[in-house]
Amino acid sequence: MSQAKGNTNHVPPYKTWGKSRYLRLKDFDYESPEVIYYITIGTNRKENTFTKPSINEKVINTLKESARLYGYNLIAYCLMPDHLHILVQASDNPRDLRGFVRGFKSYCSVATPVATNIKLWQRGFYEHILRKEDNVADVSEYILNNPVRKGLVQESGQYK
Repeated sequence: MSQAKGNTNHVPPYKTWGKSRYLRLKDFDYESPEVIYYITIGTNRKENTFTKPSINEKVINTLKESARLYGYNLIAYCLMPDHLHILVQASDNPRDLRGFVRGFKSYCSVATPVATNIKLWQRGFYEHILRKEDNVADVSEYILNNPVRKGLVQESGQYK
């Protein structure tokens, strides 16, 4: 099929703007023990929701409790104003990763006062399954240096 010059309405087939996409791996067992996941969860509309220490503390406490309840060990995390990075390792008997993230997001909606007025999180989340060649320390450092890259602080230790 050809496209006439000047026609800007055509969307290439590999673009998915406005389409619902399934982001999980089709045949992967998300209840596998010992797997390490790097997860990113964005706020609704990329709003700077997490700017108040009292709210941020509740979100982090909810994250820690959710990880414990669902069988995940927190390795590193960084709550940015408009998103959250998490590095977790599944325990010997974890619950489904998707359930863990859904549960965490749901608990946050109840635990944080900001959630009474707005939708807190974006739909879905992104995960990267670390492979043997991925270095956990490098991924942790990348997560912890996010505030530096975004210009929020000069050194990662300055960011709460």
